[in-house]
Amino acid sequence: MVGLLDRSGTRQMLREDGSLELYESEAEFRAGLSGWAARERFGIGFRHVEGESLAGLQPGLSPRFVKGTFVPGWKTVADPKLLGKAVWAYAQSKGARFEMARVDGVAADQDGATLTLADGSTRQARHVVIAAGAWSHLLARQLGDRIPLETERGYNTTLPTSAFDVKRQLIFSGHGFVITPLDTGLRVGGAVELGGIERPPNFNRSKALLRKAVQFLPGLDPSGGRDWMGFRPSLPDSVPVIGRATRSRSVIYAFGHGHLGLTQAAATGRLIREFVLGQTSSVDLGPFSPQRF
Repeated sequence: MVGLLDRSGTRQMLREDGSLELYESEAEFRAGLSGWAARERFGIGFRHVEGESLAGLQPGLSPRFVKGTFVPGWKTVADPKLLGKAVWAYAQSKGARFEMARVDGVAADQDGATLTLADGSTRQARHVVIAAGAWSHLLARQLGDRIPLETERGYNTTLPTSAFDVKRQLIFSGHGFVITPLDTGLRVGGAVELGGIERPPNFNRSKALLRKAVQFLPGLDPSGGRDWMGFRPSLPDSVPVIGRATRSRSVIYAFGHGHLGLTQAAATGRLIREFVLGQTSSVDLGPFSPQRF
């Protein structure tokens, strides 16, 4: 990921302020220790904090939080949307072209693929990468692959930057949401709603998260926020689909990253490049196989 940021001139959008996970009781803290032990085995640095150390990492916390765990190597970005647009601008400078259209059909053989658009026109390509998020399995089905993708809908509210001085991402794992300071606002988001792609948003969920945020950060100004709902394309084993379609080596799948799309995007892109260029994969792709289901 860092290499992509450097090449695209977006390194300044990377934030390295760490994260702070918060616990409301000694029992909640101890319940999470096995998870931290696993992280330690993989070289992830952290330290448990309380008292003045906790308050120093995030002033203004509710006294209900008795302990925390600080992860100094945790990284966020200035704004995911702005980063995506900036990386795309870099791709355009290298010759990439963007066309917005609804794809109604995809067909392929060993020599290439044909996309049929909603207006009846077609597009041919030697390679097609299906990375359509929560809609990807609908296209994969046309190629003979039945992928059990479900949509974990998530909600957030982005408040003005003046709402509260949050120093780093705050993780309330016991309540299923986080608060992230962005250049464009303070984002209060999380939740999981298995609601598919057709149902309208239920913004009572984002409002519930915001009410909790006010309790956890006394003094937080909850006014002036923008509600949003997004689709997390998730699979039963929490592992993405990265590999070729059953009926054609011309079609490559890259979807199902769940809650970790931004985190895993650059590495997935590198694997897709290896597919397209016919190179030996840099990792064992067996666990990501579209045919594992």
